[in-house]
Amino acid sequence: MGRSQKDKMHPERMPASCNPSRVDDFVCGCLAVLRRSTTGSKRGCFWRPKSVSSLLFLCLIAFDCLTSAAEPEVRLPQKHLTLLENYCFDCHDADTQKGKVNLETLPFHITTMEQAELWQKILNALNAGEMPPEDERQPENAAKADFLEDLAQTMVDARKTFSDTGGKITMRRLNRREYRNSIKHLTGVTLDVSALPADGGSGNFDTVGSSLFISSDQIEQYLKLGRSAIGEWFERRAALGQGTRVFRVEPENTVNVESANAIKSLEETYDRFMRWRTGVDKAAAAPENREIIARLQQENPTIDRSAFPEKPGLDFYRRAQELIGAPDPRMFGFTDDNRAVFLFSAGYQRKHAYLKHYAELPLSDRGTYVKLAWGIQRIDVLPDPKDVPPGSYRLRIRAGRVEDSDPSRHFIEIGHPQRVNQVRAGFASLPISGHQVTGTLENPEVIEIPIEIGPDTPREFGIQERRPTNHKIVINEYNRNKRENGYGTPPAIWIDWIELEGPLPSSEKDFSQPDWWVNSQTTPKESRRVRQIFERFSFAAFRSVEPESGFIERLSAIYQTRRDAGKSFQDAIELPLGIILASPGFLYLDEPNDAGDRRSLTGRELAVRLAYFLWSGPPDEELLLLADQNTLHESQVLRKQVDRLIADPRSDEFVSGFVHQWLDMERLDFFQFDPVLHREFDESARSAARREVYQSFAHLLRDSDKGRLGNLLKADHVFINGLLATYYGIEGVTGDGFRQVSLPEDSPRGGLLGMAAIHAMGSDGIRSSPVERGAWVLRHLLHDPPPPAPPNVPQLSRFAGKPLSTREQLAAHQEEAQCASCHRKIDPVGLGLENFTAAGKWRNEERQFTKNRKGRIVLGRHATPIDSSGRFHNGPAFANYEAFRSLVAQREPDFARGFTEALIGYALGRPFGFTDKGLAQEILTAAKSKQYSVSEFVQALVQSRMFRQK
Repeated sequence: MGRSQKDKMHPERMPASCNPSRVDDFVCGCLAVLRRSTTGSKRGCFWRPKSVSSLLFLCLIAFDCLTSAAEPEVRLPQKHLTLLENYCFDCHDADTQKGKVNLETLPFHITTMEQAELWQKILNALNAGEMPPEDERQPENAAKADFLEDLAQTMVDARKTFSDTGGKITMRRLNRREYRNSIKHLTGVTLDVSALPADGGSGNFDTVGSSLFISSDQIEQYLKLGRSAIGEWFERRAALGQGTRVFRVEPENTVNVESANAIKSLEETYDRFMRWRTGVDKAAAAPENREIIARLQQENPTIDRSAFPEKPGLDFYRRAQELIGAPDPRMFGFTDDNRAVFLFSAGYQRKHAYLKHYAELPLSDRGTYVKLAWGIQRIDVLPDPKDVPPGSYRLRIRAGRVEDSDPSRHFIEIGHPQRVNQVRAGFASLPISGHQVTGTLENPEVIEIPIEIGPDTPREFGIQERRPTNHKIVINEYNRNKRENGYGTPPAIWIDWIELEGPLPSSEKDFSQPDWWVNSQTTPKESRRVRQIFERFSFAAFRSVEPESGFIERLSAIYQTRRDAGKSFQDAIELPLGIILASPGFLYLDEPNDAGDRRSLTGRELAVRLAYFLWSGPPDEELLLLADQNTLHESQVLRKQVDRLIADPRSDEFVSGFVHQWLDMERLDFFQFDPVLHREFDESARSAARREVYQSFAHLLRDSDKGRLGNLLKADHVFINGLLATYYGIEGVTGDGFRQVSLPEDSPRGGLLGMAAIHAMGSDGIRSSPVERGAWVLRHLLHDPPPPAPPNVPQLSRFAGKPLSTREQLAAHQEEAQCASCHRKIDPVGLGLENFTAAGKWRNEERQFTKNRKGRIVLGRHATPIDSSGRFHNGPAFANYEAFRSLVAQREPDFARGFTEALIGYALGRPFGFTDKGLAQEILTAAKSKQYSVSEFVQALVQSRMFRQK
């Protein structure tokens, strides 16, 4: 008998009477019924079977309840049947079936993909405004919005249900992060893996096996990268044998000398120009040029007539050759009149006072002041590339800040110099890193930056003051400063010297041992030594799995063929080792299970799964030793190992990999922020904002006593460095390192809702987006995600170009039911965050954006107070941002559930499904007993049966 028939027969009894959770409960229940039916007792029985068939029917109901309890239920609320009857059945009932659609028999309990697809078509038609037709009676907006909201959520539930893997894990390959870390673990080489295809997809984590595809082209790329890693290993090994080198730059001998030459050249230009101009003035005073001058003044209004001839404008000299008897500019070293005027105005007048001022500052004899506007703005380190082999290096900069200079300018950036134009400023790509200068002129500091140089890494480095990406901003500030002080932008940073030291011994342990390698000469023992290399390297690459003898034989044959062809030892062995790094044993995390039944992981498999979960890399010696001793499965041993792995810096890979995807932080890189509207939010600030999120989570993860998950919702502290402290206006914080800083009670910071990265993600680089922010909060903080935005909602064109406030624009969306079904839930949440600009700065007023005469977006002059009040859909109201954040913070259990589901999907390598709900509850119960400690979520997951089984 089908479930729908039984629902009709006993609708009031089914939910209340059937909730067995185990097979033995079902058996015991049937036996109890049997006893009651034979004894005639009515105690505790909702009805008494009168026959065997009645008893069988009861047992079938119970068994159906048992099996259905293990399946998800996708059901559209029955209350919406009235709306369909009133507005849809006239055209789409069993008799009419317009468009071959019969809604009368379409079940609200969705059990098949075909049913889900038909409901999705209905949702699309309603969202597009196609149904009901315009000439038909329309439902009220509120009722239609309710229906669309519930139907959209039902479609989300259906997609999750029908895609549930049932707990099965697809064997997966290493993702890009794991591949890079595994290569580094083996060789000490950090590969650029950007050429590999991006991992993940369809909202999945990059650890989900079903999303990690592979192609023949990709295999070729793995082989190429593997050979590159082996080749670089040899180069690094050879370089270390040649010792460490130090390349030093003393700016007083480079930058200052060039600046002095530039000043001398400008002064020579000035001298030549003045001598030429004197001759032009003499010619202009002659009577025969009177009419010519009058004509020039009439043709060019920019020539200053009132001051002529005593103080003629420079435009006059651009046409000096039209005067009778004017000196030839070529006699003074200028190609023509225009060039003479240009070199004087754009050269001497613009730059001389600026460069001269910098050159005469104290300490210029043993260092240089970094220039921001003109002259040499970037100090370059340009060693001979042959002297900089691949390896680990340290770049040191001894610097100090100028007293009373703008604190926002006490930052430098490191990068590879660009060569696009002759201006010594800017980098060829994004900066490598940014650093705050905290030393003074009297007591400079030495800033150390680790640098990894590979075979393709540029061997040139540049240091410059942090600057806006739009150079016009710098020039405008320079011009304003020059009008005030006579020379231009004042200095903020002084640099004493720069050193590049390396190559340095790697701190990473790798597979290499000196006795593995032999010289290039053939010896009787070479074949045996090479075979040993392949065996040991394969064993390490395959994560303690012995390679098959046939595999080693084939590698040895390839090596010998290359040796016979005259290849050196290094060239001959590079290809076989590269093949190991492109083989399935290395690329895949294999947990073989030929029987297909659930089984416990072996000690080695558990060590591998644990390491790739928390390190995104292979297990270390301690984990493998415990696996060999068959003690890793023991609960206390496993707990201690989880604590150890979390405390290790390698767990930063878990923090960045998991948090970045869990919180959808790829949106942080979607847009270039307008440098005029959001000048301070440059690449350095973006990088620091990202790290604030990571560092905040990492601290909670590693503090088992106080690391409560709810601190991500609201906290009385932040984790920031000097750059973010300056950006947030928090005093007393300096340096590049992130540290915990206490906040005053009225601070809007503290927790994710106060972080610049979160607000930048909810913008387009110009304006804030309450819709994006609201959807993000619902999805990631409140575990109440809105359904995906429909693709076919009609635009509200009548509001285009009208000067509406953000709140007015959002209110307009809710005039249409298909918009209101989502926006009434999303928009109030997003408006609660409107006190933050697109770049996460706090504001109390909102200014509308407009366009200037050049079509550039600028802030308008009129400002209106920010209204961040609102009400959660079907929930409480809030008066301002602080009240909104407090309400969100009260939803810690919801936040914890969403976090748990994400953690399960990331750790187990498959999307969270209905069958994982029991595991999620198990983890939540354990974490709640420890005040929702972040580390306890991890511990409970690792201790679970699902994590430790295949």
